[in-house]
Amino acid sequence: MNYAIILAGGKGVRFEGNLPKQFVEMTGYPMLVYSLKTAEENKNVDAICVAAAPDYHAQIAEWAKEYGITKLKYFAPSGKERYESVYNGLTAIPAKDKDTVIIMTAVCPLLSQKTMNKLYKQMEEYDAAITVVKATDAITFSNDGKMVNRTLQKKKIFIQQGPQVYRYGILKQAHDAYRHDENRVEVNEDSELVLNMGIECSMVMGDRFCVKVTYPEDLAIVESLYPLFLKQERELKMNGEI
Repeated sequence: MNYAIILAGGKGVRFEGNLPKQFVEMTGYPMLVYSLKTAEENKNVDAICVAAAPDYHAQIAEWAKEYGITKLKYFAPSGKERYESVYNGLTAIPAKDKDTVIIMTAVCPLLSQKTMNKLYKQMEEYDAAITVVKATDAITFSNDGKMVNRTLQKKKIFIQQGPQVYRYGILKQAHDAYRHDENRVEVNEDSELVLNMGIECSMVMGDRFCVKVTYPEDLAIVESLYPLFLKQERELKMNGEI
């Protein structure tokens, strides 16, 4: 079985308005619906779990019914931190160790089916795969946010996007180890937890359409890209690539 966990628990503190950004309307639909539709339409995904604040579960179920999302089978409460939401999702699905779980986010609405399929293709050889794009600028590292400690040149630097896909048993074990580590430091990506276990993690190239909506201006960018994204998906389908 291939499960999708869609993270929809953020409060959107950097986003204007009282409604969490993942539920804000985008070109006529709540933003979360785009991720639901992507998972629904992907041939590899068997079942969907949404990790969100319990107060929103009933509303999300209504949206699923309204927009024909038949694969939504499970809900999990979101956590204070991202890793808690992922863990709650992992414990909410009846997955077995060899099953796969793809971690998606409700705030990256323009995710290509081609990217999804490439990730699943990687799972024929690896137990973990993430989506990246090439860095277009050098990356500067600073411990205190004031002084430069190191500058990394862009040639070997990749920016991590969503989604990510893992063998369920490995990701669950990685999260269990992290949660029980009394000396743990902040980790924001599942790939780091898996790498800490010595598991190889492959990567596939995403595309520039997969913008993460963090600030209000990001929503305007995504809405302006939407027609071009639809054109890309139609062409990929016509060419038999998705």
